[in-house]
Amino acid sequence: MILFCFIVNKQGRIRLRRNYQHVQEKERELRDTAVINKCLMRSKKQCNFFSHDNMTVVYKMFTTLTLICGTTKDENELAIQELLNVFMDCIATYFQHVSELDVSFFNLLNLFVLCTILRGFTSYLMN
Repeated sequence: MILFCFIVNKQGRIRLRRNYQHVQEKERELRDTAVINKCLMRSKKQCNFFSHDNMTVVYKMFTTLTLICGTTKDENELAIQELLNVFMDCIATYFQHVSELDVSFFNLLNLFVLCTILRGFTSYLMN
């Protein structure tokens, strides 16, 4: 299950934040800061997912933006990474040159995550 999604710039400022699980504000701020710093400090040679506390963090760096998703341990990291790739491809197709403002005013991230959750829930019901 996806717990949260961020889109941050190279300075670590959050441009878009979506939480899909309730967390106290103080805990959320500490978690967000730690996760963002870890993602931005990692080199390009390192893997794009890692464990943090009781979750798995999957991130993808693009030109000026970094997409970060926190998931439960049982989630498929490669599927989440592909979700981030498809999301950025969609944004790049919709906007000619993706900027921070384009992302912050567009609601496509919610659609992607909600459709993924619904698709997973539907396949769970089918089994």
